[in-house]
Amino acid sequence: MRAPTYSEALEFAIDRSYDINLDMLRSRNLHLDTHNDYLVGTYPPLKAMGDLDAENLLLQVTPSIDLYFHVPFCDQHCTFCHFAKEIHPSPERVERYLAALDKEMSWSDAALADRAVETAFFGGGTPSFLTNSQLKTLFGMIGRRFDLSKSEVSFELHPSLAKQVDAADRISTLLRSGVNRFVLGVQSLDPSILRILNRGHRVDEVVQLVRLLNEMGVENLSLDLMYGLPQQTLRSWYDSLIGLLDLGIEKFNVFPLMFKSTDPVARHLAQGRYQFAGAKERIIMHFMAEHILTTLGYRHGPIFYWSQQSQPHSVQQRRKYDSWNDNNLVPFGVAGFGYMSQCQFYNEADLDRYLYRVEAGEKPVWKGVVLSQDDLMRRTVMFALRSSGVSLSRFEREFGVSIEKCFGRELEKLNEAGLICISNDGLLSLTAAGTINSGAVSLLFFSNNILEQVAYNDSRIADKRTDLLEKHDYSPAARYGSSTEMQVAFR
Repeated sequence: MRAPTYSEALEFAIDRSYDINLDMLRSRNLHLDTHNDYLVGTYPPLKAMGDLDAENLLLQVTPSIDLYFHVPFCDQHCTFCHFAKEIHPSPERVERYLAALDKEMSWSDAALADRAVETAFFGGGTPSFLTNSQLKTLFGMIGRRFDLSKSEVSFELHPSLAKQVDAADRISTLLRSGVNRFVLGVQSLDPSILRILNRGHRVDEVVQLVRLLNEMGVENLSLDLMYGLPQQTLRSWYDSLIGLLDLGIEKFNVFPLMFKSTDPVARHLAQGRYQFAGAKERIIMHFMAEHILTTLGYRHGPIFYWSQQSQPHSVQQRRKYDSWNDNNLVPFGVAGFGYMSQCQFYNEADLDRYLYRVEAGEKPVWKGVVLSQDDLMRRTVMFALRSSGVSLSRFEREFGVSIEKCFGRELEKLNEAGLICISNDGLLSLTAAGTINSGAVSLLFFSNNILEQVAYNDSRIADKRTDLLEKHDYSPAARYGSSTEMQVAFR
């Protein structure tokens, strides 16, 4: 099957875009403007969390767990990135951080010793920033505590790894250490856009690294690709996707640029420094990708994830959104966020503070909250809608009450707006319009109490350009929770 031409993909996408009634959705507060839209990845959000006794986290650890390791080091500051990172650290700084990771892991040895590790994910920052020797050190300390032999082990790579003389050695070390899934942050194949984003890699390095991974037998490779980027046109978007498909890529994470007030790219938008796609154009880009990938035999997984029919989707993403609170995400490292014993929490987000607390013998938990039954139900609906949907019978079995009784008003509003549908076998899912507006859909399930906490904590921030809460809270409610309009909309 050949890929649709640019004209075919564009015509299809424009036709589909007319199905999204933006004026109606805006009037019902079910569409977030481009500069406000952000996916809900945690609930309750950071600005609704407070002090948490770290000992609570090990009280009810589930039989199977997922691990996250944060490596906060990079060669450059990408303009859209707001994750915890440090640019050009000294070798001594990196070694100190690895020692802190080792010490942090030691505190939970007893509680996690007999737990099955389903997935492990290495993110950043740039995990592939680590030298070959440092990678061996990292996986050595992990291997003393966790058996990853039956786990999905994902590792993020930066395309600039291709220019390192020991690139093959580093990949070989990762493969021997159990890594069986690689995630490559490409974002675009337009050189001018890569320069604006300060990505620190060239298009030819993407090609070189993909070929090297193929030569070394890597079978599970997923590429990140973004639309709505500065100076991006419909044509350059099409060309980037087709260019990667020509490389034989079988898995993609295709998602829109999301703005955070503390990121340079948000200032670029506010200052009018570059041309950015509006809401309608972003929708067209979404449907162009959908048409191209569907035509070529790719299937949709958790929101924004695509894979060839013969390839499984990411286990890590599926467990995050479909596990219904019956697994724990255990984070290690600065700014790691997790879910354990019905607690949502964050580690210290400042690297110096993280190092100080760990080296002083303290658990580096920064903020957290114990979820109530109401919060657990809301979290379940938000997350499951992002993936395979909400089974109405399972929800009632799990929580002892029907979803209609809990969220009848919300479901009616979403159904009338065409954002959800319920299948004959009782599966609540997002429609195409719901997928595009998933941030607004999630916000509708935030409790009034959480929104009030968000608004209060947001109002106490003196300088949003430097505040850690503002920098690391990724929820659209948390970012704009002090807005009177939002408070009215969700009461």
